[in-house]
Amino acid sequence: MNIEKNKSWLPTRHWWVLVSVVLALAIAILLVTAHSTMPSYAGRSAESWLRDVFGSTTSRKSQTAAIAAFSEMGTNGVAFLVESLERRDGALSLLYRRLFTRLPPMLRQRLTAPVDTDSLANAASLVLLNVRDSAPERTFPRLVRLLSSDHSRTRLYAAGVVQHYALNYRQFDFAPFRAELVGALRDTNDWIRIEVVIALDALNLSGPKLLPALRAALTNSNPTIRNAAQATADRLEAKNAAATRYHAP
Repeated sequence: MNIEKNKSWLPTRHWWVLVSVVLALAIAILLVTAHSTMPSYAGRSAESWLRDVFGSTTSRKSQTAAIAAFSEMGTNGVAFLVESLERRDGALSLLYRRLFTRLPPMLRQRLTAPVDTDSLANAASLVLLNVRDSAPERTFPRLVRLLSSDHSRTRLYAAGVVQHYALNYRQFDFAPFRAELVGALRDTNDWIRIEVVIALDALNLSGPKLLPALRAALTNSNPTIRNAAQATADRLEAKNAAATRYHAP
């Protein structure tokens, strides 16, 4: 009886494996097609290089190589990285991840392993902090737009890169974006507000709203956030005091 049950179960099991394989291959092809126009370097796509930043076999050497590759890709590489800051798990990628774990080991070795979107967005933010952007006028407007994303992770990564641009691209005119940057001071995330305060202060676009924006972060339960907020507040207060003395009659 058990033998008969096993015989009737085998076709079903094999059919499920076959369906999984076909679906995984179809998804892999769709993913490759979707990224066929992305920038590349040394015969590898930007997606492939990005996976080297925080992949399963990542090392300092692979991260350095990935950063160098994106530097060679120029503005197209930077645009790809900014786009990657708002990575989301779509139905296709979720299905691919689910099927991938059920495939035979031999087949998994031949397919691209799925990487969670948070790791890829984090990797993109790291690379953006380490490559030189020759066209910040094309990049910064989109970064500012991401500060109002409905996804907190996207806003967090964008805020870090915004601060980086404020500190390292002084030749760029940030003044037209003051309203959007000040608006980000209302974010519910303490770390985002700290990043934006530092950016506004560095750009001399500060005002009376900077210190109040740090108030909640000064009592955050995370000591890293709390200390960063205190250091930023101390710097602002010292700067304000110096300005008051300088302008005193």
